[in-house]
Amino acid sequence: MRDSDREKVRTRERTRERNLRWMEALWEGTSTSAKEEDHKEEVLAVFRDLVSESRSEREVREYVPWRPLW
Repeated sequence: MRDSDREKVRTRERTRERNLRWMEALWEGTSTSAKEEDHKEEVLAVFRDLVSESRSEREVREYVPWRPLW
């Protein structure tokens, strides 16, 4: 093989490796975003439950740690 052919092969290999790394980083970014979005929805659901519970008219009892609630 001539030197120019070897250099072309190396250049193609580097380009391919760089593209694969870029695709891997892109995949990690999208999967991380999806996980964060799921987590955000879970947190928002908790707050929605808190809002609906706070709007209901219930008797508010004071919490006394040494006295059981039952």
